[in-house]
Amino acid sequence: MSGTLRDLLSQFRTLDNVELAAIAATDGLLIESTAKAGVDVDAICAVASNGLAMAEALGREINKGGAVQTVLEYDQGLILLEPISGDAMLLIMTSSRDQLGRLRYMAQANRSGFVAALAAI
Repeated sequence: MSGTLRDLLSQFRTLDNVELAAIAATDGLLIESTAKAGVDVDAICAVASNGLAMAEALGREINKGGAVQTVLEYDQGLILLEPISGDAMLLIMTSSRDQLGRLRYMAQANRSGFVAALAAI
């Protein structure tokens, strides 16, 4: 079933500047990915899980609920993190901040596909 996940993730890589599209367990272990050559996918997933955990903890502390989506913007790109289930998250890494709206739309539009593909594993 990882082929289905890979197909869904590959849609993100068709966008300019998307360097990594991955599904990772919330503990940081890689489930499936597609990435530009030279990207250390395992290391990024491991660290990104801490970013999602921080967003979740902040939401609980300020009584706003769980994180729906977390966007970390940097000078040379961004990371988009979105919980897909209680056990998995979507991670997108780009080298530009230009297509944030498109990425957010694609994450939402493909959410049910990710949920179904993960349930089949």
